[in-house]
Amino acid sequence: MTKNDDVLVITGAGGIGQAIARRQGPGKHILFADISEDNQAAAAAALKDLGHRVNTQRVDVSSRESVHALAEKAAELGNVTQVVHTAGVSPVQAPAATSSPSTCSAPRWCWNSSAA
Repeated sequence: MTKNDDVLVITGAGGIGQAIARRQGPGKHILFADISEDNQAAAAAALKDLGHRVNTQRVDVSSRESVHALAEKAAELGNVTQVVHTAGVSPVQAPAATSSPSTCSAPRWCWNSSAA
């Protein structure tokens, strides 16, 4: 049996991320990314117990630099075939200085109420 180098990246290592990993992860290398190292460790342990290949990476999805580091880590593991974003970030959680669409450092992730 050959080793599959496909990588499944999941941001958010909570219940939804783990459920997706169980469903989409067989045969793939799973990379859990979460801001909480405790969540990562719990998710990795649960999936490793089921026989999955799992790595973790701390990520702050509101930071371009952090997301870029995640992308580099994923590419090192193999061929990234899926990215699933389950990390809970909303404009309400953003600092006041970055919640405005004109000042947001990650415009694709910022809510722009004037565009609605």
